[in-house]
Amino acid sequence: MATEQLFVSIVIILVAARILGELFQRIKQPPLVGELLAGVVIGPSLLGLVLPSTDLQVLSDLAVFFLMFLAGLEMDPKEIRRAGRSAIVISLVAFFIPLLAGTGVASLFGLTIVQSLFMGLLLSITAVPVSAIVLMQFGILNSRLGNTVMTAAVINDILSLIVLSIILQIHTAEGTGAQVDFENVGWSGAKIAAFLGGIFLFDILFRKTSSWLPSRVEPFFKKYLQTKEAAFGILLITTIAISLIAQDIGLHFVIGTFFSGLVVYKEMIGRQNFNRVYGIISAITFGFFAPIFFALIGIEFNVQSLINAVPLFFALLGVAVATKIAAGYAGAKLVGFNHEISLAIGFLMNGRGMVELVIASIGFAAGVIDLTLFSIAVAIGLVTSILAPVTSRPLVSKAKSRGSEAVEVKEPPNDQQHSAAWS
Repeated sequence: MATEQLFVSIVIILVAARILGELFQRIKQPPLVGELLAGVVIGPSLLGLVLPSTDLQVLSDLAVFFLMFLAGLEMDPKEIRRAGRSAIVISLVAFFIPLLAGTGVASLFGLTIVQSLFMGLLLSITAVPVSAIVLMQFGILNSRLGNTVMTAAVINDILSLIVLSIILQIHTAEGTGAQVDFENVGWSGAKIAAFLGGIFLFDILFRKTSSWLPSRVEPFFKKYLQTKEAAFGILLITTIAISLIAQDIGLHFVIGTFFSGLVVYKEMIGRQNFNRVYGIISAITFGFFAPIFFALIGIEFNVQSLINAVPLFFALLGVAVATKIAAGYAGAKLVGFNHEISLAIGFLMNGRGMVELVIASIGFAAGVIDLTLFSIAVAIGLVTSILAPVTSRPLVSKAKSRGSEAVEVKEPPNDQQHSAAWS
């Protein structure tokens, strides 16, 4: 894509996303719903003004990077650990029930075992970027509800990557007649566990030394980093490095980005530097990258490719929505949330979006699924990304009005909660 064409596409995307985002904000719906629909309108499904391309995919990846970094900055590792047990239960229930149900329904339509497993996997996903932006726009990311949903979503995506590696190995083994290398799968799982363990070990060590270490490190930023926005540059470099490490060991880079933002401490770099960095990232994310990210999900959707598979699409969509909401609700009830909050968790876990698109693209490139199944996956990601904020918003608003402890926001990382303006 030529530079001029890329900029024209960006302008079209931003204008359409801003117009529909503002429209949906005025009718008291999340702006991201309008941004998603803007992508459908300007994409190949309707006007065809912007078509999917490699350059736009790079832009989408950058958008996800900043979305996840901002989400990590807004959250507290202590609250993540506190939500751990509940989130694990919710994540396991909300992952395996849609996986099994989706696999079963897909096989009834004549798909192969590998294709059925893969479609079941796509239905079991909860997209961390979608969950993060919804919770930020609701202003409850750093609440008990927000921490639980985000932790469950992260665990969910880690599970999806492990299952994806197994499915790809089964697919390869079918084509070559070889056996599935479970030793390699186990080694990949061990590397992932070591990465996550290292992140939380760093958090524990920092908190153990929080009485003296920040006072020794903060002067370094004040004395030696005189260049404007030097702290921003250092944090960005560190985040990219951690993201690449996560990608290298088999996790998607968004997991590394999220956790790197999570372990940034304002005490270490100083509150003034932290506030400045947070303000920059918040402005870049909400002002530029977020609208583009959600519009690009809509652009990936092409209604023409679904014409020959409408029954399968509606069957899988019904299973995706029903099982994810029901499983999320059941998991939340198991760990002690009330009916209202449990239902909100079920609805919030229903968003798929970017992560489903990434995994669907991997399966399509590997020959596991064809163009029709890929289009179904994109359509399900689009619909569920719209449903998640629309269906959960009334419950979250009701919980806020009642003063529910589950949506009580902890101390924000900045003097102002930037995302509150989006709620």
